[in-house]
Amino acid sequence: MNKNTSNNTLKNAITFCFFGLSLVFPLGLLMLTVGPSRMLAEKAANENWSHSNESLVQKIAILIFLITVLFITILISRFFYNSQNKTTKGLMLLFSGIALMVSLYIFSFRPELLVNSNLDYSKFNKSENAEFHFGSYPDAKKIKELKSQNYTAIISLLSEMVIPAEPILMQEELTNTSDIGIKLISIPMLPWIDDNDTSLIKIKNIAHNLKGKYYVHCYLGKDRANVFRNIIVNENSTLKIKSELGTNNIDTLKSFERGKIIKLQQHVYFTPYPTDDEFFGFILNGKMKNVVSIMDPKTNDVLIEKEHKIMKQYNQKFLFLPISDSTTDKEIQTIVDSILKLKQPVLINSYSTKSVLSERFIKVYNLTITK
Repeated sequence: MNKNTSNNTLKNAITFCFFGLSLVFPLGLLMLTVGPSRMLAEKAANENWSHSNESLVQKIAILIFLITVLFITILISRFFYNSQNKTTKGLMLLFSGIALMVSLYIFSFRPELLVNSNLDYSKFNKSENAEFHFGSYPDAKKIKELKSQNYTAIISLLSEMVIPAEPILMQEELTNTSDIGIKLISIPMLPWIDDNDTSLIKIKNIAHNLKGKYYVHCYLGKDRANVFRNIIVNENSTLKIKSELGTNNIDTLKSFERGKIIKLQQHVYFTPYPTDDEFFGFILNGKMKNVVSIMDPKTNDVLIEKEHKIMKQYNQKFLFLPISDSTTDKEIQTIVDSILKLKQPVLINSYSTKSVLSERFIKVYNLTITK
Protein backbone atom coordinates (compact mmCIF):
# COMPACT_ATOMS: atom_id res chain seq x y z
CA MET A 1 0.00 0.00 0.00
CA ASN A 2 1.52 3.34 -1.09
CA LYS A 3 1.56 6.49 1.01
CA ASN A 4 -1.30 8.22 -0.88
CA THR A 5 -3.57 5.19 -0.51
CA SER A 6 -2.76 4.99 3.21
CA ASN A 7 -3.52 8.70 3.69
CA ASN A 8 -6.83 8.40 1.83
CA THR A 9 -7.83 5.40 3.92
CA LEU A 10 -7.10 7.28 7.15
CA LYS A 11 -8.91 10.38 5.89
CA ASN A 12 -11.97 8.33 4.91
CA ALA A 13 -11.99 6.58 8.29
CA ILE A 14 -11.88 9.92 10.15
CA THR A 15 -14.66 11.32 7.95
CA PHE A 16 -16.80 8.21 8.54
CA CYS A 17 -16.34 8.48 12.31
CA PHE A 18 -17.15 12.20 12.22
CA PHE A 19 -20.43 11.64 10.35
CA GLY A 20 -21.24 8.74 12.69
CA LEU A 21 -20.78 10.89 15.79
CA SER A 22 -22.71 13.79 14.24
CA LEU A 23 -25.63 11.38 13.83
CA VAL A 24 -25.38 9.39 17.08
CA PHE A 25 -25.46 12.36 19.45
CA PRO A 26 -28.21 14.52 17.86
CA LEU A 27 -30.44 11.56 16.98
CA GLY A 28 -29.75 10.02 20.38
CA LEU A 29 -30.86 13.28 21.98
CA LEU A 30 -34.10 13.21 20.01
CA MET A 31 -34.61 9.55 20.86
CA LEU A 32 -34.36 10.32 24.59
CA THR A 33 -36.46 13.50 24.61
CA VAL A 34 -39.25 13.00 22.09
CA GLY A 35 -38.56 9.70 20.34
CA PRO A 36 -38.87 5.95 20.96
CA SER A 37 -37.11 5.91 24.33
CA ARG A 38 -39.54 8.37 25.87
CA MET A 39 -42.57 6.78 24.22
CA LEU A 40 -41.58 3.36 25.52
CA ALA A 41 -41.04 4.77 29.02
CA GLU A 42 -44.52 6.32 28.98
CA LYS A 43 -46.08 3.11 27.69
CA ALA A 44 -44.28 1.10 30.37
CA ALA A 45 -45.57 3.44 33.07
CA ASN A 46 -49.14 3.48 31.77
CA GLU A 47 -49.28 -0.31 31.45
CA ASN A 48 -47.28 -0.99 34.62
CA TRP A 49 -44.52 -2.99 32.93
CA SER A 50 -41.96 -4.62 35.19
CA HIS A 51 -38.56 -2.95 35.37
CA SER A 52 -36.87 -5.95 33.71
CA ASN A 53 -39.32 -5.95 30.76
CA GLU A 54 -38.98 -2.21 30.25
CA SER A 55 -35.19 -2.49 30.40
CA LEU A 56 -35.17 -5.28 27.81
CA VAL A 57 -37.39 -3.36 25.39
CA GLN A 58 -35.30 -0.20 25.82
CA LYS A 59 -32.11 -2.16 25.07
CA ILE A 60 -33.67 -3.60 21.90
CA ALA A 61 -34.72 -0.09 20.85
CA ILE A 62 -31.16 1.18 21.41
CA LEU A 63 -29.72 -1.70 19.36
CA ILE A 64 -32.10 -0.92 16.48
CA PHE A 65 -31.18 2.76 16.78
CA LEU A 66 -27.44 2.02 16.55
CA ILE A 67 -27.89 -0.25 13.53
CA THR A 68 -29.99 2.43 11.83
CA VAL A 69 -27.38 5.09 12.53
CA LEU A 70 -24.64 2.85 11.14
CA PHE A 71 -26.63 2.30 7.94
CA ILE A 72 -27.30 6.04 7.51
CA THR A 73 -23.65 6.85 8.20
CA ILE A 74 -22.55 4.46 5.45
CA LEU A 75 -24.96 6.10 2.96
CA ILE A 76 -23.89 9.66 3.88
CA SER A 77 -20.20 8.78 3.79
CA ARG A 78 -20.52 7.17 0.36
CA PHE A 79 -22.33 10.24 -0.94
CA PHE A 80 -19.63 12.48 0.51
CA TYR A 81 -16.76 10.41 -0.97
CA ASN A 82 -18.38 10.29 -4.43
CA SER A 83 -19.45 13.94 -4.58
CA GLN A 84 -17.32 16.24 -6.72
CA ASN A 85 -19.03 19.40 -5.47
CA LYS A 86 -16.83 21.11 -2.87
CA THR A 87 -19.68 23.38 -1.72
CA THR A 88 -21.90 20.38 -0.99
CA LYS A 89 -19.10 18.69 0.94
CA GLY A 90 -18.40 21.87 2.90
CA LEU A 91 -22.06 22.30 3.87
CA MET A 92 -22.29 18.65 4.92
CA LEU A 93 -19.30 19.06 7.23
CA LEU A 94 -20.58 22.40 8.58
CA PHE A 95 -24.10 21.23 9.46
CA SER A 96 -22.80 17.94 10.85
CA GLY A 97 -20.35 19.84 13.06
CA ILE A 98 -23.04 22.21 14.34
CA ALA A 99 -25.39 19.33 15.14
CA LEU A 100 -22.61 17.50 16.98
CA MET A 101 -21.57 20.54 19.05
CA VAL A 102 -25.14 21.45 20.05
CA SER A 103 -25.98 17.91 21.12
CA LEU A 104 -22.69 17.53 23.02
CA TYR A 105 -23.41 20.81 24.82
CA ILE A 106 -26.82 19.54 25.93
CA PHE A 107 -25.46 16.17 27.05
CA SER A 108 -22.59 17.82 28.95
CA PHE A 109 -24.07 21.03 30.38
CA ARG A 110 -27.86 20.66 30.27
CA PRO A 111 -28.48 17.09 31.45
CA GLU A 112 -31.66 18.20 33.22
CA LEU A 113 -33.33 18.34 29.81
CA LEU A 114 -32.72 14.61 29.46
CA VAL A 115 -33.79 13.86 33.00
CA ASN A 116 -37.03 15.78 32.60
CA SER A 117 -37.95 13.86 29.50
CA ASN A 118 -37.07 10.48 30.93
CA LEU A 119 -39.19 10.84 34.06
CA ASP A 120 -42.82 11.44 33.27
CA TYR A 121 -44.15 13.17 36.36
CA SER A 122 -47.76 13.45 35.21
CA LYS A 123 -48.56 9.82 35.87
CA PHE A 124 -47.84 10.34 39.58
CA ASN A 125 -50.25 13.24 40.08
CA LYS A 126 -52.69 11.51 42.40
CA SER A 127 -53.16 14.17 45.04
CA GLU A 128 -52.98 17.90 45.42
CA ASN A 129 -49.92 17.95 47.62
CA ALA A 130 -46.73 15.93 47.77
CA GLU A 131 -46.00 14.00 50.94
CA PHE A 132 -42.72 12.21 51.62
CA HIS A 133 -42.22 9.60 54.33
CA PHE A 134 -38.71 8.42 55.18
CA GLY A 135 -37.85 5.03 56.61
CA SER A 136 -35.67 1.96 56.45
CA TYR A 137 -35.46 -0.59 53.64
CA PRO A 138 -38.97 -2.07 53.16
CA ASP A 139 -39.39 -5.85 53.09
CA ALA A 140 -42.40 -7.51 51.43
CA LYS A 141 -44.55 -7.05 54.55
CA LYS A 142 -43.75 -3.32 54.69
CA ILE A 143 -44.44 -2.90 50.97
CA LYS A 144 -47.87 -4.53 51.39
CA GLU A 145 -48.54 -2.10 54.24
CA LEU A 146 -47.53 0.86 52.06
CA LYS A 147 -49.79 -0.41 49.28
CA SER A 148 -52.74 -0.66 51.68
CA GLN A 149 -52.06 2.91 52.86
CA ASN A 150 -52.37 4.18 49.27
CA TYR A 151 -48.78 5.23 48.76
CA THR A 152 -48.20 6.47 45.22
CA ALA A 153 -44.73 4.97 44.94
CA ILE A 154 -41.59 3.90 46.73
CA ILE A 155 -38.42 5.90 46.04
CA SER A 156 -35.27 3.82 46.44
CA LEU A 157 -31.85 5.45 46.77
CA LEU A 158 -29.98 2.14 46.61
CA SER A 159 -27.17 1.85 44.08
CA GLU A 160 -25.78 -1.14 42.20
CA MET A 161 -22.32 0.30 42.83
CA VAL A 162 -22.58 -0.43 46.57
CA ILE A 163 -21.66 -4.08 46.53
CA PRO A 164 -22.35 -6.75 47.59
CA ALA A 165 -25.52 -5.93 49.54
CA GLU A 166 -27.41 -3.28 47.59
CA PRO A 167 -27.67 -5.00 44.17
CA ILE A 168 -29.28 -7.97 45.94
CA LEU A 169 -31.67 -5.74 47.88
CA MET A 170 -32.55 -3.81 44.71
CA GLN A 171 -33.53 -7.01 42.90
CA GLU A 172 -35.53 -8.18 45.89
CA GLU A 173 -37.38 -4.87 46.12
CA LEU A 174 -38.05 -4.87 42.38
CA THR A 175 -39.62 -8.32 42.62
CA ASN A 176 -41.67 -7.42 45.70
CA THR A 177 -43.03 -4.14 44.32
CA SER A 178 -43.90 -5.81 41.01
CA ASP A 179 -45.72 -8.68 42.75
CA ILE A 180 -47.57 -6.40 45.19
CA GLY A 181 -48.39 -3.78 42.58
CA ILE A 182 -46.83 -0.52 43.73
CA LYS A 183 -44.64 1.76 41.63
CA LEU A 184 -40.91 1.74 42.34
CA ILE A 185 -38.83 4.82 41.46
CA SER A 186 -35.11 4.11 41.49
CA ILE A 187 -32.81 7.10 42.04
CA PRO A 188 -29.40 5.51 42.71
CA MET A 189 -27.45 7.64 45.12
CA LEU A 190 -23.93 6.72 46.13
CA PRO A 191 -23.09 7.05 49.83
CA TRP A 192 -20.40 9.60 49.03
CA ILE A 193 -20.66 13.03 47.47
CA ASP A 194 -19.17 12.41 44.04
CA ASP A 195 -20.95 10.98 40.99
CA ASN A 196 -24.46 11.88 42.15
CA ASP A 197 -25.05 14.68 39.62
CA THR A 198 -27.88 13.03 37.67
CA SER A 199 -29.61 11.81 40.84
CA LEU A 200 -29.45 15.31 42.35
CA ILE A 201 -31.16 16.77 39.28
CA LYS A 202 -33.92 14.15 39.57
CA ILE A 203 -34.39 14.83 43.29
CA LYS A 204 -34.73 18.58 42.74
CA ASN A 205 -37.24 17.97 39.96
CA ILE A 206 -39.20 15.66 42.24
CA ALA A 207 -39.46 18.44 44.84
CA HIS A 208 -41.30 20.63 42.33
CA ASN A 209 -43.21 18.16 40.16
CA LEU A 210 -44.33 15.01 41.94
CA LYS A 211 -47.71 14.80 43.64
CA GLY A 212 -48.91 12.02 45.89
CA LYS A 213 -47.49 10.13 48.85
CA TYR A 214 -44.03 8.57 48.68
CA TYR A 215 -41.93 6.32 50.85
CA VAL A 216 -38.19 7.11 50.57
CA HIS A 217 -35.39 4.86 51.78
CA CYS A 218 -31.74 3.96 51.37
CA TYR A 219 -30.03 0.96 53.01
CA LEU A 220 -29.17 0.29 56.66
CA GLY A 221 -27.81 3.77 57.17
CA LYS A 222 -29.76 7.00 57.11
CA ASP A 223 -27.34 9.40 55.46
CA ARG A 224 -28.64 9.30 51.89
CA ALA A 225 -32.30 9.47 52.91
CA ASN A 226 -31.62 12.47 55.14
CA VAL A 227 -29.64 14.16 52.37
CA PHE A 228 -32.60 13.55 50.01
CA ARG A 229 -34.92 15.08 52.63
CA ASN A 230 -32.71 18.14 53.07
CA ILE A 231 -32.54 18.76 49.32
CA ILE A 232 -36.29 18.63 48.72
CA VAL A 233 -37.11 20.72 51.80
CA ASN A 234 -34.74 23.45 50.64
CA GLU A 235 -36.16 23.20 47.10
CA ASN A 236 -39.79 23.35 48.16
CA SER A 237 -40.76 24.33 51.71
CA THR A 238 -44.45 23.46 51.14
CA LEU A 239 -43.80 19.72 51.01
CA LYS A 240 -45.08 17.48 53.80
CA ILE A 241 -42.27 15.53 55.42
CA LYS A 242 -42.53 12.66 57.91
CA SER A 243 -39.53 10.64 58.99
CA GLU A 244 -38.80 7.58 61.08
CA LEU A 245 -35.09 8.25 60.72
CA GLY A 246 -32.71 9.81 63.16
CA THR A 247 -29.69 11.84 62.12
CA ASN A 248 -26.04 11.67 63.05
CA ASN A 249 -25.16 13.99 65.90
CA ILE A 250 -21.87 15.85 65.68
CA ASP A 251 -21.92 16.30 69.47
CA THR A 252 -21.12 12.60 69.80
CA LEU A 253 -17.80 13.09 67.99
CA LYS A 254 -14.52 14.44 69.29
CA SER A 255 -12.82 14.64 65.92
CA PHE A 256 -13.13 14.28 62.17
CA GLU A 257 -10.63 12.24 60.21
CA ARG A 258 -8.37 15.25 59.61
CA GLY A 259 -8.37 16.51 63.17
CA LYS A 260 -10.17 17.61 66.32
CA ILE A 261 -13.65 19.18 66.37
CA ILE A 262 -13.68 22.36 68.45
CA LYS A 263 -16.99 23.46 69.91
CA LEU A 264 -16.87 27.26 69.91
CA GLN A 265 -20.41 27.63 71.29
CA GLN A 266 -23.39 25.39 71.99
CA HIS A 267 -24.27 25.11 68.30
CA VAL A 268 -21.13 26.37 66.60
CA TYR A 269 -18.50 23.86 65.53
CA PHE A 270 -15.03 24.44 64.12
CA THR A 271 -13.75 21.44 62.18
CA PRO A 272 -11.05 20.39 59.76
CA TYR A 273 -12.09 19.96 56.13
CA PRO A 274 -14.59 17.05 56.10
CA THR A 275 -14.16 13.82 54.18
CA ASP A 276 -16.89 12.68 51.78
CA ASP A 277 -18.45 10.48 54.49
CA GLU A 278 -18.37 13.34 56.99
CA PHE A 279 -20.05 15.69 54.50
CA PHE A 280 -22.83 13.16 54.01
CA GLY A 281 -23.22 12.18 57.65
CA PHE A 282 -22.96 15.48 59.48
CA ILE A 283 -23.41 18.41 57.07
CA LEU A 284 -25.63 17.60 54.08
CA ASN A 285 -28.33 15.88 56.15
CA GLY A 286 -29.98 19.13 57.21
CA LYS A 287 -28.58 19.34 60.73
CA MET A 288 -26.33 22.29 59.90
CA LYS A 289 -28.21 25.45 59.01
CA ASN A 290 -25.07 27.16 57.73
CA VAL A 291 -21.59 26.10 56.69
CA VAL A 292 -18.67 28.54 56.55
CA SER A 293 -15.26 27.97 55.00
CA ILE A 294 -12.36 30.12 56.15
CA MET A 295 -9.71 28.32 54.08
CA ASP A 296 -6.97 30.28 52.37
CA PRO A 297 -7.52 30.12 48.57
CA LYS A 298 -3.77 30.40 47.96
CA THR A 299 -3.13 26.99 49.51
CA ASN A 300 -6.52 25.24 49.32
CA ASP A 301 -8.05 26.35 46.02
CA VAL A 302 -8.94 22.80 44.90
CA LEU A 303 -10.76 21.96 48.15
CA ILE A 304 -12.52 25.32 48.17
CA GLU A 305 -13.79 24.78 44.64
CA LYS A 306 -14.95 21.29 45.60
CA GLU A 307 -16.80 22.58 48.67
CA HIS A 308 -18.48 25.34 46.65
CA LYS A 309 -19.73 22.71 44.21
CA ILE A 310 -20.95 20.39 46.98
CA MET A 311 -22.82 23.11 48.84
CA LYS A 312 -24.57 24.29 45.67
CA GLN A 313 -25.47 20.79 44.46
CA TYR A 314 -26.88 19.68 47.81
CA ASN A 315 -28.75 22.91 48.63
CA GLN A 316 -26.65 23.67 51.71
CA LYS A 317 -26.40 27.28 52.85
CA PHE A 318 -22.76 28.25 52.55
CA LEU A 319 -20.44 31.22 53.08
CA PHE A 320 -16.84 31.52 51.97
CA LEU A 321 -14.98 33.92 54.29
CA PRO A 322 -11.28 33.28 53.64
CA ILE A 323 -8.49 34.01 56.09
CA SER A 324 -4.86 34.25 55.00
CA ASP A 325 -1.56 35.26 56.54
CA SER A 326 -2.21 38.86 55.51
CA THR A 327 -5.63 38.95 57.24
CA THR A 328 -5.54 41.22 60.28
CA ASP A 329 -7.23 40.45 63.60
CA LYS A 330 -9.64 43.28 62.89
CA GLU A 331 -10.63 41.62 59.61
CA ILE A 332 -11.03 38.30 61.41
CA GLN A 333 -13.25 40.12 63.90
CA THR A 334 -15.48 41.23 61.00
CA ILE A 335 -15.70 37.63 59.79
CA VAL A 336 -16.61 36.43 63.30
CA ASP A 337 -19.32 39.09 63.56
CA SER A 338 -20.80 37.84 60.27
CA ILE A 339 -20.79 34.25 61.53
CA LEU A 340 -22.50 35.20 64.80
CA LYS A 341 -25.44 36.57 62.80
CA LEU A 342 -26.05 33.23 61.05
CA LYS A 343 -28.80 30.83 62.00
CA GLN A 344 -27.41 27.97 64.06
CA PRO A 345 -26.19 25.22 64.09
CA VAL A 346 -23.17 26.51 62.20
CA LEU A 347 -20.16 24.49 61.05
CA ILE A 348 -16.97 26.40 60.27
CA ASN A 349 -14.15 24.57 58.53
CA SER A 350 -10.54 25.13 57.65
CA TYR A 351 -8.13 22.54 56.27
CA SER A 352 -6.78 21.98 59.78
CA THR A 353 -7.89 23.18 63.18
CA LYS A 354 -4.28 23.17 64.37
CA SER A 355 -2.84 25.69 61.94
CA VAL A 356 -1.63 29.15 62.99
CA LEU A 357 -4.53 30.77 61.10
CA SER A 358 -7.05 28.50 62.80
CA GLU A 359 -5.63 29.31 66.20
CA ARG A 360 -5.86 33.03 65.43
CA PHE A 361 -9.48 32.60 64.35
CA ILE A 362 -10.37 30.64 67.51
CA LYS A 363 -8.70 33.26 69.71
CA VAL A 364 -10.62 36.14 68.09
CA TYR A 365 -13.89 34.15 68.19
CA ASN A 366 -13.52 33.38 71.90
CA LEU A 367 -12.63 36.99 72.73
CA THR A 368 -15.71 38.18 70.83
CA ILE A 369 -18.23 35.96 72.59
CA THR A 370 -16.79 36.70 76.03
CA LYS A 371 -17.05 40.48 75.67
